[in-house]
Amino acid sequence: MKPTTKAGKRVSGLVLGLVFGLLWSSITLVADSAIVWSAFRQMRALRYSTVAGRITSSRIDARSGSRGPLYRAEIKYAYSVAGKRYEGTRYRYGEVSSGGKSAAARVVALYPVGKQIDVRYAPNDPADAVLNAGLEGSDLLLAAFLLPFNLIMVGIWSATIGSIRHRLFRPVAGGAKILNDGRCVRVRLSPWTPLCIGAAVSGVLAFLSAFVVAFGFGWNPRLDVPIVAWGLILSGSGIAYAYAKSAWVRGGSDLVIDDSTQSIVLPMTYGRTEQAVVPWKSIVAIDVERIEKHGSRGSTYSAHVPTLTIADNDGAQQRREQLTEFWDKASAEGLVDWIRERLRQT
Repeated sequence: MKPTTKAGKRVSGLVLGLVFGLLWSSITLVADSAIVWSAFRQMRALRYSTVAGRITSSRIDARSGSRGPLYRAEIKYAYSVAGKRYEGTRYRYGEVSSGGKSAAARVVALYPVGKQIDVRYAPNDPADAVLNAGLEGSDLLLAAFLLPFNLIMVGIWSATIGSIRHRLFRPVAGGAKILNDGRCVRVRLSPWTPLCIGAAVSGVLAFLSAFVVAFGFGWNPRLDVPIVAWGLILSGSGIAYAYAKSAWVRGGSDLVIDDSTQSIVLPMTYGRTEQAVVPWKSIVAIDVERIEKHGSRGSTYSAHVPTLTIADNDGAQQRREQLTEFWDKASAEGLVDWIRERLRQT
């Protein structure tokens, strides 16, 4: 039977969120594990024993992909350890195919047939050999490609855990941060912390840079290319964090309850370009307004908005001022109840 109550719908939504979070996390963590394991083996190979070897075959292997041919350098080499001859085909651990020929051609050009080379092999298993040790461009590029997926995973679980915590332990003021300096009380209403903004910017930059580098230089570019991309990602997210932190400290999105003047300072949100001062006596009501919003694909969802009803000086007209919005009605009601109680106490 489908749930018909609001509580049942909230539980159903929470279950769907948990299922989606588990599915997303499983796929993301599998990809993370593959990249980390490959990078670990590449770094470990730097400590392998080395022996002289010779290239016996060097060519570009082309395979059909869903969006065109994929190219891979196919290198074969021979070497001997303790008088026993071995043949190897591994260029590096975690090797990936490239959409273009440039990366594969670069590897083939470095290892022509007959070239004498140094082969790295595991001391406890001479058959486990590799030509190229250490990190390459593909390691950093794949890490940038997966960064947005990891940030979304963290966001999903942060929201899920926060929703569960709010249901089990109803937080003060709906979970909004409260700062009290003795003269006035600040209620931090911004839904986005500087850390969240910095992380979001890093995810967007990582997504864009990964595709720009991949289409421009292939999935295994020169190491300096993804290093520059990572520099842009980190510097961009750092600048975004610093800017958001500065705005956060200035308190433009704070609701300020000033005991000395018996007034409320409305935040610069919902179309307000400056903070508005409202005397307590002008506040007629404080309630939660439900508004319908439209998603990017035509879907709709409800936002719960704590709202003040304010009378003009002569009391002839009233206006409504929205403060912030919550997805969770209980959090919005928690903030409204806290404001009512705070004004009642003073």
